Amino acid sequence: MKKTIIFLIFILSYSLSAQTWGNREYWISYEYTPKADQISEFEKAVKEKTNKWNTNLETAIFTFEVVNGPNSGTYERWVTRKDRSFFDQDFSKEIEYWKKNVGKYIADQSGQQTWRIFKGASYGWGPENTNVNKFYQQNRVVVKAGMTAQFLRAHERMAKLMAELNYTGNRAVFRIENGGNTREFAVVYGFDQHGGDGSGIWTDLPEESSVRDAYNEMFGYEAWSTDWQASSEAIELWGNLAQKTRFRPELSTKLQ
Repeated sequence: MKKTIIFLIFILSYSLSAQTWGNREYWISYEYTPKADQISEFEKAVKEKTNKWNTNLETAIFTFEVVNGPNSGTYERWVTRKDRSFFDQDFSKEIEYWKKNVGKYIADQSGQQTWRIFKGASYGWGPENTNVNKFYQQNRVVVKAGMTAQFLRAHERMAKLMAELNYTGNRAVFRIENGGNTREFAVVYGFDQHGGDGSGIWTDLPEESSVRDAYNEMFGYEAWSTDWQASSEAIELWGNLAQKTRFRPELSTKLQ
């Protein structure tokens, strides 16, 4: 009887784990810093590799250049919206091509990093959104162990508020799942021009109201202060990394 109970617990745990993993969406990033005197050669090689290996939605990859901060001149390559089966594929030939034709121009690189997007805390980042902005602001922080829920609560509510008020921009929350500190989060939004409050406007926000007022009206008295204070207190390292990237379409998969 005891063995039967243990077996049933194992099966139930496995089933729940499979369901949880099955619902997750992964984004994969790579960072490359080209040799200072071979930037043009690096970009040419990246373009040729992309045109050869990354030509459709399934194999798509997108390139961004860091344009401020200590990582200026670093290039980020992102593979988007994958499930676990992506990691079972054999990429050995593509990797070998990269090493042979692009690797010789690289001074430093990060290796693969796998990020999980928190869909409930993100807005405007679904598969229906095919627009890629000119710029992306990344704000990365390290969250204290066991305080993920406190950190995410305000972000999840902001996503709901954006949907309710028809926010025209976008915002996403990611966490590293593999290849780095698994308590590192990235809050990212895209925009096409500088100025304003980020990437969009609050279409249905009453003229006499603020975003804070609308948040409190939706979630309760002083919810804004309570939620954002809790989110801030959950952060272990503030200002771990804040940087802006510029989309490089000529070094990315062309889907249209």
